[in-house]
Amino acid sequence: MDVITSVNLKKYYGSARGLEDATLSVREGEIYGFVGPNGSGKTTFIRILAGLIHASAGTVSVFGMTPGPDSAAINKDIGYMPGESFYYPELKVGSVLSFFARERGCGTERMDELAQALDLDLDKRIDALSFGNRKKVGIVAAMLHQPRLLVLDEPTTGLDPLVQRIFLDLMRAEQRRGTTVFLSSHNLTEVEKVCDRVALVKEGKILLVTTIMDLVKQKHKRLIVAPALDLSLSGLSKNGGNEHETYYEYRGETVPLLTLLAASGLSDVVIRDATLEEIFIGHYERGNGQ
Repeated sequence: MDVITSVNLKKYYGSARGLEDATLSVREGEIYGFVGPNGSGKTTFIRILAGLIHASAGTVSVFGMTPGPDSAAINKDIGYMPGESFYYPELKVGSVLSFFARERGCGTERMDELAQALDLDLDKRIDALSFGNRKKVGIVAAMLHQPRLLVLDEPTTGLDPLVQRIFLDLMRAEQRRGTTVFLSSHNLTEVEKVCDRVALVKEGKILLVTTIMDLVKQKHKRLIVAPALDLSLSGLSKNGGNEHETYYEYRGETVPLLTLLAASGLSDVVIRDATLEEIFIGHYERGNGQ
């Protein structure tokens, strides 16, 4: 079952582009990464899902219903965390979250559990919190009622590495419970660690939808060869260098590459797997999902 589907979704703000032909589907129980730099359309897509803005064209559904007309029915099963959250500054964290718990019709046991896991002080005033601690409030507020779908916009921005790791553990625990997670991020490390599938977004268009496993299977390599040489092989492309060495990226089987290198009179060579960030940057620069 698909929890989220969109087909040729467009959003324009006057003449300014927000989304352009965004088509995707998110399966029940998966953690889905929505990846792209600032301004790529991630937040626009999420706001349409939440019923906060309307699409200019195309279709979108959540639980088989349409955001906007059906948002009241949809949102009771969604935990939504925007990129930035604002609360009454004079209130204590516990008061804010208790309000959300009452509105969601749940008790405060879950609030206490999540606050303890994230090391969030419920007795602090909102205006005394750092940016990272305000993000923790947003995470707890989204997860309080154990929703069927979590929609999280850049949730780990501002969190220290230890809390980021705890957050990812919480996402895995939610997935085991059957929750679907739609995670907007530009942090490729967290995407690689926790997501089942990822969509790469550029300028409002979805360039690529794939699994982390499939990316690994594509055998992306990075090479440094010395002395500087011009090498030719299908799947091999130059991406930099200097007078002493040349940098290459390679997509293909290992044996043809090693055969070429062995016959090239090299004095030194470094071959390593490409990082997820390097793979995505390559797709992003090509701009065609290939």
